[in-house]
Amino acid sequence: MENLGRYRKAIDALDIKIVSLLQQRAANSKKIARVKQGTGRKVYDPAREVEVLRNVLGVKKGDPSDEGLKAIYNEILSESRKLQKKMSVAYLGPVASYSHEAAMKHFGSQTDYMPVNSIKEVFEEVEKGNADYGCVPIENSTEGAVNYSFDMFADSELKIFSETMLNIRHCLLSNCASLSGIKTVFIHPQTLGQCRGWLESNLPGAVLKEASSNSKAAMLASGQKDSAAVAGAMAAEIYGLKVLAPSIQDMTDNVTRFFILGTEFSRKTGEDKTSIMVSIKDKVGALFLLLKPFTKHGLNLTSIESRPSKKKAWDYYFFVDFSGHRDDAKVKKSLAEIEKNCGAVKILGSYPRFLR
Repeated sequence: MENLGRYRKAIDALDIKIVSLLQQRAANSKKIARVKQGTGRKVYDPAREVEVLRNVLGVKKGDPSDEGLKAIYNEILSESRKLQKKMSVAYLGPVASYSHEAAMKHFGSQTDYMPVNSIKEVFEEVEKGNADYGCVPIENSTEGAVNYSFDMFADSELKIFSETMLNIRHCLLSNCASLSGIKTVFIHPQTLGQCRGWLESNLPGAVLKEASSNSKAAMLASGQKDSAAVAGAMAAEIYGLKVLAPSIQDMTDNVTRFFILGTEFSRKTGEDKTSIMVSIKDKVGALFLLLKPFTKHGLNLTSIESRPSKKKAWDYYFFVDFSGHRDDAKVKKSLAEIEKNCGAVKILGSYPRFLR
């Protein structure tokens, strides 16, 4: 017990130093706010925030864990932003959706969050200026692309300002005491595709009812006897449900990628990604001509999706992600060749690569 008291005193002394340093950091954040106001620069600067995280992770040796340190600094950065200007972020709701969780993980607690009813509304709220940024899902490692998010870029002038990833941990939530009491399960169709094996093995007799979102499923289950929902643990807290079974997804490595939408391009960091949309016609060699410049200029292609243009039969948009920033010389050369050989190129965003 003597040692315990000594260690706690040491921690108390360190805490006092930490608070003093945080206050000094806050004072500098306010000075930065005055500089930004004079130059018209935005408060949220993903390139700078990634630089901060890389710096602190680079000097760390031993504990705390990388994830723990990132969580701490996400909150420090959230407070620093609020000292300059409190921001608002629109996301696909309702409250406690995975989009909500991803936005909170990315922007921290010192941000106003605005739930909306559709991905289209996320775009609209940012375009109208009602929200500073938007958070939309773009792809899941198990179920693939979120097509509606891709389709919205065809007519929107918003930019991908940054990206974030969320590890998806589906839970079975209910007011029932055990699995045996569950007769109905509310579930989103995409979530069903990720949890079908577990549900068939553990709740073979339950009726599956479609919900428009995971948090809507939790909302429905909270008001109906003998029912359950598949959603995140955050939804259990919001809707007063118990977690009967955690992590019921069939694949343990289940990650959803989200785009943070803004009105401008992010600055170059040296470790960036660029997303483009290319409109090409149905002709022999079209896809080859699209891909060739990436190989020629040594750009790593990380994703490619196709969507019908909905303007003419057999015309497609291709959405391509690749390493590099739009200001890089080799990226400029590649895009010029693609535009010459394939058709119109729309740069959706150049943004820092997500720091895993």
